[in-house]
Amino acid sequence: MTDAQTGAATTSVAAPVASPPSGTPADAARAGTSPSDTVPTDALLVATDLVKSYGPVKAVQGVTFHCMPGEVLALVGENGAGKSTVAKMLAGAVTPTSGAITVSGAPLASGSVRQSRQSGVRCAFQELALVPDWTVAENLSLPDGAPLRGFSQKKAVRAARELLDALHLPQIDPRAAVGSLSLADRQLVEIARALAGAPTLLILDEASSALTPPGVAWLFERIRELTAQGGSVIYVSHRLGEIAEIADRGTVLRDGRVAGEFVRGGWTDDQLISMMAGREAERFFPAPPPRTSDAVALSVENLRAEGLRSVSLEVGAGEILGVGGLQGHGQAELLRALFGASPAQADSWTVGGRRIRRTTPVRSVARGLGYVPEDRKKEGLALEMSVGENLLAPWFRWWQLGGRPRLSKERGWISGILSVLSVRTRGPLELAGSLSGGNQQKLVFGRWMNRDRTVILLHDPTRGIDVRAKQELYGAIVDLAEQGVGILWFSTEVEELVHVCHRVVVLYQGRVADELTGDRLTPDAVVGAAVTGSSAAIRGGAVA
Repeated sequence: MTDAQTGAATTSVAAPVASPPSGTPADAARAGTSPSDTVPTDALLVATDLVKSYGPVKAVQGVTFHCMPGEVLALVGENGAGKSTVAKMLAGAVTPTSGAITVSGAPLASGSVRQSRQSGVRCAFQELALVPDWTVAENLSLPDGAPLRGFSQKKAVRAARELLDALHLPQIDPRAAVGSLSLADRQLVEIARALAGAPTLLILDEASSALTPPGVAWLFERIRELTAQGGSVIYVSHRLGEIAEIADRGTVLRDGRVAGEFVRGGWTDDQLISMMAGREAERFFPAPPPRTSDAVALSVENLRAEGLRSVSLEVGAGEILGVGGLQGHGQAELLRALFGASPAQADSWTVGGRRIRRTTPVRSVARGLGYVPEDRKKEGLALEMSVGENLLAPWFRWWQLGGRPRLSKERGWISGILSVLSVRTRGPLELAGSLSGGNQQKLVFGRWMNRDRTVILLHDPTRGIDVRAKQELYGAIVDLAEQGVGILWFSTEVEELVHVCHRVVVLYQGRVADELTGDRLTPDAVVGAAVTGSSAAIRGGAVA
């Protein structure tokens, strides 16, 4: 069909899938309906012909959609499709070049987060907008309070505790500095700040990307509570399973334009991926490559560090070893310890047959290790440096970096990495901070490719990236394994571990609770070991 305002061609998909649980006022009205060119008079949000240009580059071009009271509207598309730009325009963080936004029939002031919040529009951003050195209480009071005039720490802590308790987040200390929290807990604080005051319109921009399954379940409960009260949610995500469960309708963006729409129960994953990518979808879990060597890339016995009681494991050359488990059971600490980013000791520790006693990140790189950390912005990239400089960062001292001469010398390698991973960039001199989150993640991974690595440590490298980008990373991981690189891969997505890894070890309370391979490597077994400490707790396909 054709969008009445923009004239852009759109596509509807229609194929039966299982309907997610209902529970919002919008369910009965919209289940089984088709997208419409006309905007209902009672629409809560109407975005009309939105355009956002950055110089000659148009990030968003003529985007039009609406959202009804009590409805969850998904906004989906590949990295760089314009989703976050649209979300920021709705939140007041970005001023549209042209177009109009109304909320409850009133024009939304552009370019002011505070005014958008006063209009009942609140956003939990993909790239967290928290102040790391401030406490949780101070960050929660920041948007609507006046921290420098009459600010009371005692009142802020009390208000934060009340909010966190009301949102069922008792584990978060309002007195703790945000920078000391895990990435998942920082994400929960960001969401809590957006939920404060029962917004009319809640925008969640990849808000689940740092959350484990229990965290996603918590988020969905909060969404259902809000929509049951008549509030609306714009849900931006790459996780198709989450969209199927929580969204009533969806708008697909491609290259900054509306590519199509879908309704609850009227689409399949393949159809949606095709609409997002503009091509036929491919099933995206490659099989792990056959191992051709018995050599050991990494071996550690009785590894001890903060958060680790005693971990012993071995990664073979060309092997993809997955690491599973619920958040907080030592996965992050394991990877950091092995890379030398935190102190650790072991009874025996070798990399490529070379014995290790203690290490640092600099020594680890020299010994053939690579590391993709959990937080790409805090630990993985220098956002004020260029794309090329970030790719080269592990290989040169800081004074050796800096501009065209060095980038020119490495141009072939840089271009190859950007091409293989399909990084959307205007070139190696573009600042890394200007890229989308998914393309930033590709940089953190890409710096280790074709660099003669023995072992690469991966902390959830596909977090917050779209389906095609995941395919590209899966392919790159398999390629590295085929070259004989050992891969130790922690993922919060169980299906990744089951389909792409040779073996999976599950951590529980800082120790290896189980090792799964062959017929025992199933999603149920991974989840069972993560929850109970042993896959033996699985009975008949369910957790006992």
